[in-house]
Amino acid sequence: MTTQMQKDPMVAELILAEQALESWRDSGFDLATAAGEPVDNSIEANARFIRIKTIEGKNDEGRKVVEKIIFADDGVGIQPEILARTLQMGFSTRYNQRKGLGRFGVGLKLAGLSQAKRIEIYTRPIGSDKYFYTFLDLDMVADKSQKDIRAVAVEGYPAEYEDLMQYPDGTPFASGTLVIWSKVDRIVDGGRYGTSIKERIDDLVKFLARAYRKFIDNGLHIELNGKKIELHDPLFLLENPRATKIFGEDLRAEIIDAGKIQIDGHEVEVTVTLLPEIVRKKKGEGARKGSASRFKELEIFDNEGKISILRNGREIYYNIIPKMLPGGVKEQDRYIGIEVSFPAELDEYFQVRHVKRGAEPVSKLREELREFLKKPVIVARNKIAETWEKTDREERKISKDHAPATKAVQKVEETAPKGKGGFNVRPEEAQKIITDVLEDLGIDEASEQQAAEEIKQQIQEQSITIVDGSWPGKELLEIIHLNGRAILKINHRHPFIRDIYEPIKKYAGTDPASVDPADLVQLVRKVEGAIDVLLMAYAKAENMHPNPEDAYADLRSYWGQFSAAYVRELLKNI
Repeated sequence: MTTQMQKDPMVAELILAEQALESWRDSGFDLATAAGEPVDNSIEANARFIRIKTIEGKNDEGRKVVEKIIFADDGVGIQPEILARTLQMGFSTRYNQRKGLGRFGVGLKLAGLSQAKRIEIYTRPIGSDKYFYTFLDLDMVADKSQKDIRAVAVEGYPAEYEDLMQYPDGTPFASGTLVIWSKVDRIVDGGRYGTSIKERIDDLVKFLARAYRKFIDNGLHIELNGKKIELHDPLFLLENPRATKIFGEDLRAEIIDAGKIQIDGHEVEVTVTLLPEIVRKKKGEGARKGSASRFKELEIFDNEGKISILRNGREIYYNIIPKMLPGGVKEQDRYIGIEVSFPAELDEYFQVRHVKRGAEPVSKLREELREFLKKPVIVARNKIAETWEKTDREERKISKDHAPATKAVQKVEETAPKGKGGFNVRPEEAQKIITDVLEDLGIDEASEQQAAEEIKQQIQEQSITIVDGSWPGKELLEIIHLNGRAILKINHRHPFIRDIYEPIKKYAGTDPASVDPADLVQLVRKVEGAIDVLLMAYAKAENMHPNPEDAYADLRSYWGQFSAAYVRELLKNI
């Protein structure tokens, strides 16, 4: 029949297997999402124990490669009468069903072929003491030595993989399935612009931990190369072993809002959380590098603006959805968890693709989600800002940020003329001034004696003491003169301090490797203009006096003299 069809130019075969299978290899899977397909199948087969193993080697060019990937589970196995068809494109015992993780009957095949040229399946069905085997090999399809897919009985699992088909105590799985991807040719180590194998394996770990978090929380055991996968919940609603290890306690997020959107008799569940305060006390916490990286393994930095979309409890999307959050994505959004969960019956409304990689809500649903998220995201952002401000106030009490400038001034003051202001201040007035300074700093003399004594000692020993304050009003600073010494209070509510000075201070304490050059250049431009207007504002202030030259000539001269001396000394040590 095939020969007749080939001879008749008016008749064509339904499919050219060799060319089709080869073209389907580029179906949109990466290693992580490809590995998800056999894991999905294992879960559908009621597996509670899943192992994944990668075997590495070197190619003809001497570069490290992954040669095989093996998946093992203790599920119910595959009945022999359908085993061969499991590698048939389009076949699925659950075709177009919406209750489980699969639906289209192409996931396992396309996933395997996207990474390897040969797929082998060994299985022991539940209630049977027999083992069965089938395979698909693209090279053999190409040279016509494989024309169909057949299932055959075998003695057991290959000896080198028997340890994968048993529990940690050595007890063999009573039933299960072993899937082997061999002739892997898509996972080659790095190169100058490529991705290393380690990075791909790390991405796979992150994917498994996040995508199957609900299943792991309910007892599913997943191993990768002998190491158990611990769940990662970007919303911090599930018990997170990583957080427990860091903090010594089970930390959970605050639910800002949780609601449901009704569609065709089904529910889309939307949850917005605010991560525990301990991981968001300071701006930048949870970053990849520098001092802010102490929570790095919690993957907080990766959460910035991303939305986790779950289909039947399994994550199929974790990324930014453009224009979904009010005002766009902000840095503080890394501390906000957003989860959208829907049943497979609503696949069309999320435009789910067969690779289970990506979801895009249709326009009307997108608008409804955007409207739902607006209020809780703004509430969460405000709470984060309040925490940052509180932490900032606390840190100012013990801040050593002004140490370089203070040291330079002290050195110059060893030979500079002494100040004359404030010698007429009575002792009781001086004590009240110091008490007011401590109150402005939020220091309680009764409960924070050490901090209070440090400030008092600075005021007594230093010609100029600089402290951080925050008060309403237009004043940039306040200067208190006391027995020939000066106390300089900086108002952190003033726009120059808040928008120029504070960002500069934060950059000064940042790991250079984590600085975005474009952001830095933008800040430098702001500083350039801000210094100009600061000096111009001083000129304007002088001009408000009818006789500025008589009133301010000495002030201007002293200011220039001491600023020159202080800057020269400061630059010696920076």
